[in-house]
Amino acid sequence: MRKRSRFITVEDVKFVYENYAKMSASEIAEKLGISKFQVNKIVNELRKRGINIPKKIGKKKNVYDQFVEMLKEENKA
Repeated sequence: MRKRSRFITVEDVKFVYENYAKMSASEIAEKLGISKFQVNKIVNELRKRGINIPKKIGKKKNVYDQFVEMLKEENKA
């Protein structure tokens, strides 16, 4: 059964704006009790209206890039 989301409030938008760079959309959604889709929608709507929301700071590195780096390090040793 699918979880129903509640309506977005001004406080939700403010929280997403202040924490989007530091937290994942899933973490924000869980904390606020809204869906991950709604978090992404808030971000997209704010960007569309000219609000500069920073990109994620701690983006995951590509696993393949990490593996190649490990191989390079092993070959140097």
